[in-house]
Amino acid sequence: MLRKDVDEKLKWDLTDLVKDDEDFEKKLEEKVSLSKKIFEFKGKIKDLKTLEEVLKLYEKYLEVDSLVGGFANLYFSEDGTNTKAYGYLEEYDKADTASSANMSFLDDEIMELSDDVLDEALEKLDFALVYLRRLKKDKAHKPPFAVVDALTKLNPVFNAPYGIWEGAIAGDVRFNSLKLDKEVPMTFGLYEDKYEGSSDTELRRKSFEEFVSVMRKYQTTLALNYNTQLKAEKALSEIYGFESVFDYLLDLQDIRREVYEDHIDTLKRELPKHMRKYAKLVKEKYGLDKMTYADLKAPLMPEFEKEISIEDSKDYLRKGLAIFGEDYVNETLKHIDNKWIDFAQNEGKSTGAFCDPYYQLHSYVLISWMGKMEDVFVLAHELGHAGHGRYSSMDNSIINTESSMYISEMPSTCNEMLLANYLINSTDDEEFKKWVRVQMIERTYYHNFVTHGIEAIYQREVYRRTDKGENINADKLNEIFRNTLEEFWGDDVEILPGSELTWMRQPHYFMGLYPFTYQAGLSIGTELFRKLQTSTDSEKKEIIENYKETMKTGGKLSPEDWAKKLGVQIEGGKALKDTIQYIGEIIDEISK
Repeated sequence: MLRKDVDEKLKWDLTDLVKDDEDFEKKLEEKVSLSKKIFEFKGKIKDLKTLEEVLKLYEKYLEVDSLVGGFANLYFSEDGTNTKAYGYLEEYDKADTASSANMSFLDDEIMELSDDVLDEALEKLDFALVYLRRLKKDKAHKPPFAVVDALTKLNPVFNAPYGIWEGAIAGDVRFNSLKLDKEVPMTFGLYEDKYEGSSDTELRRKSFEEFVSVMRKYQTTLALNYNTQLKAEKALSEIYGFESVFDYLLDLQDIRREVYEDHIDTLKRELPKHMRKYAKLVKEKYGLDKMTYADLKAPLMPEFEKEISIEDSKDYLRKGLAIFGEDYVNETLKHIDNKWIDFAQNEGKSTGAFCDPYYQLHSYVLISWMGKMEDVFVLAHELGHAGHGRYSSMDNSIINTESSMYISEMPSTCNEMLLANYLINSTDDEEFKKWVRVQMIERTYYHNFVTHGIEAIYQREVYRRTDKGENINADKLNEIFRNTLEEFWGDDVEILPGSELTWMRQPHYFMGLYPFTYQAGLSIGTELFRKLQTSTDSEKKEIIENYKETMKTGGKLSPEDWAKKLGVQIEGGKALKDTIQYIGEIIDEISK
């Protein structure tokens, strides 16, 4: 379906960000104007007073940039085939390049301040605490200003691989209709959101064959694009003086290398046995002669699936998230009522789902609504991000709002767990309870723990080779992904030809070490959820209030301190190991 044919009730309303073309141009001009005012401070930041003045301008700049940049990106995400959307992006990128050039001196000049001045600033300029703390830490890796200035001007080049991937998937990749009993339309989004998880084995396998046959045509180009990303990250790690690309990327998350390495090792060692057991359940359910990669997401209890309207989802969310209190629930549901969510299914729309929070405003959520319970879980997940964004901006300046990527998936996955818990406790029907547990595996844990966990294992090997200076091409990416799949699934799942092309499907590889943060966030969320399950009513209230206060800290806490504040231990992989064990317990319950 084309975007113009979509029911307006399913589309979001982006006018809270930008009202019209005139407002877009006005905000772009304001963005550039603020950057010029910041440029006037070049060579003048010598004391606390001038530092505060320039940071106040920077704060305002970020607020304006968030709105206009967010609008351009969201407008493109709803339909990547829209030439007007490309126009907005090009105008924004042009303004951003000019603005970044104007402000390229800022980090460098602040880092040139003495430690005494920086320490005083950290004590007195709380509105910029996260930024200043980061700069003080980065002093050890500061390259000469001329290098920083050049890198700033090259930002559009460094950001290009993600845009190229997105443009290729949205604008170029096209599939043939499937020839089954009747002709069935086939798109990238339909495969990922519907056919891959179909209970119809013929549809599931035929769509897989069509999907990989088309994607294979683009593997050389997309691998070259991916390799460009890897080379850029490796080069930046060297420019900033890090020993490896891992150290560079993990520093961005404020996570120690040993935490990351232990995480990946634990996934490889502990998770496969549970998921192989689950794969056998799916094989038995469908009476398959062999379990293939194309069958892994087949629903275990499709007979319980029912059509759910967007309006119905509000009732599930209201009851599932009630533990957070009336204010949280009401603010959450406003996203549906006020058209802050794009539910449409149309050609050119970004795949998957995401949430974009906006400072002291609200969030926008993108989802392709299929009318299934899985969509309700996805909605709960994305609105968990929205809740996090709301609390993070309550008591913070925009400079202090962004928390580490490591814990970003925790509030979202915790919402999914609470929704599942409500559904289990809302009935005495044991089969329905079993179905909810199946949903927990198929939706919450499979997507975040298994899909992204396999990505994380694969990604470590890719970066290890990048660190060694290897040139990464399609053959190597295919080899690494196939080896990862075969090691994970063993002899229990046949890894079909084309399965190795799965690396082409995700944008996460253009976001640094993002995939492993899904398991990290879900582990913290699972631990918090299990605490709530075993607590008294008064203890639950205390846990929830503490959780809200933790979200309000924005980016002020390190990931380890964030988890500690919630009473969760991530050191030594404890939370991860406990969560994997919990996944095994759910699968054991389903097996009964």
